[in-house]
Amino acid sequence: MSCNQKEKPKQRGDGPREIYEYPTDREFKMQTGELIKLETTDLNFKQITNRISSFQEETYGQLKVEFVDEKLKKRVLPYVYDEGLIKQKNVLRIKSDSILIDDGYSINKLKRILKRHYLNKGEIPYYSDSPRKALVEVTLDTSKNGKELKALLTTLTRTFDEIKEEINDTIELRVFFDYLRQTSTPMPPKMNEEE
Repeated sequence: MSCNQKEKPKQRGDGPREIYEYPTDREFKMQTGELIKLETTDLNFKQITNRISSFQEETYGQLKVEFVDEKLKKRVLPYVYDEGLIKQKNVLRIKSDSILIDDGYSINKLKRILKRHYLNKGEIPYYSDSPRKALVEVTLDTSKNGKELKALLTTLTRTFDEIKEEINDTIELRVFFDYLRQTSTPMPPKMNEEE
């Protein structure tokens, strides 16, 4: 091995050095809050979503999901739909690997669509009114685990960070968690053969 190819000695604490919060304008009290580490949790997406407090509860805003993205530790304060009124056009829906707007897009088109969603300013009627009102909804199958949620949130936060850096503005990423509440359709009543 030449002098230029020496391996760097491993340092203690080679883990993530910076913590990114989404959104950045909310306070999170670590003393009372719950932190779900997506790499190690046994909870599925439904269980994680059901733990998020409603706006009316005292514990609202005290749960965050955390994951490591290369040298960054990222924490997302997820929201759930509650009693507030949210215009549907202000919500960009992402379901697993698809973006549900227009005729639908692959997650590979996320940067272009997310940027349009945040910077639309009411021009296209079915995109967000303003960056301040823009929201992103993440929907996964209820059985998906923390690692699968981490993969989607990593893609979303990386893309959001790129856009934020490009436009040099103080936009915020607000993420709603939702799952399809599958209700079974009741069976039609059996007809008597005599009728």
